Amino acid sequence: MQPIKPWNSDQHPIQRFKNEIDGMFSRMFNDSFLPTTSLWNENNSFTPKCNIEEKKDHYVVEVEIPGVDPKDINIELEGNTMSIKGERKREMKSDDDENKTHVVEHSYGSFYRSFTLPNNINADEIKAENKNGILFINLPKSQESKPRRIDVQ
Repeated sequence: MQPIKPWNSDQHPIQRFKNEIDGMFSRMFNDSFLPTTSLWNENNSFTPKCNIEEKKDHYVVEVEIPGVDPKDINIELEGNTMSIKGERKREMKSDDDENKTHVVEHSYGSFYRSFTLPNNINADEIKAENKNGILFINLPKSQESKPRRIDVQ
């Protein structure tokens, strides 16, 4: 009878299985699922981040749009759908050969976000304000939808 030898860590079946799984996940998440040329031109669009908060008598939608002129923002309400459209423009300041841009990390171009609103919105009282690059949209709740206490007699 031969003595049992300890497994070499590279030869152990469990280690080989782990290596295969690790390789599979590495290939899955490191390789692009989409072609490098996307369906839209990423240089001509961006998606602003949004927060939506419900308060007692209204909702607040916050949209990050630094660098967007308020006149370039369009907010529309159609039925229960609110859409926010706009554009962040990039101005090229120099045309001479002495100044060169080496890195551009900001996103420029048009954007579009839409939200389905609840039925309890008072559409006539919606207000929007731009403060320091954050668009605040105040969506008041209608009076009939606010909870009220009913006394039991």
